[in-house]
Amino acid sequence: MGISLTGLTEEQKVMLDLLWELDSKEKYIHFMETLSPKSLEMAIVLQEMVMQELAERDSTIPETQAKYMLKSIGVNV
Repeated sequence: MGISLTGLTEEQKVMLDLLWELDSKEKYIHFMETLSPKSLEMAIVLQEMVMQELAERDSTIPETQAKYMLKSIGVNV
């Protein structure tokens, strides 16, 4: 079962795609350091939205790929 975020702008979808492709904590940190203040804020808010969506799921299901990926880049979920 995947995560579903509705009402995102095209810019937000692109940002989530970029974030999703980061496969290490180092790449994540480097990417975040390159963002403008506005883009950094958007990335943080989008990550929080993903974490909120994950938190609303039933806690008895096995850890999802999204949760694993977020943890692997240093995001506490």
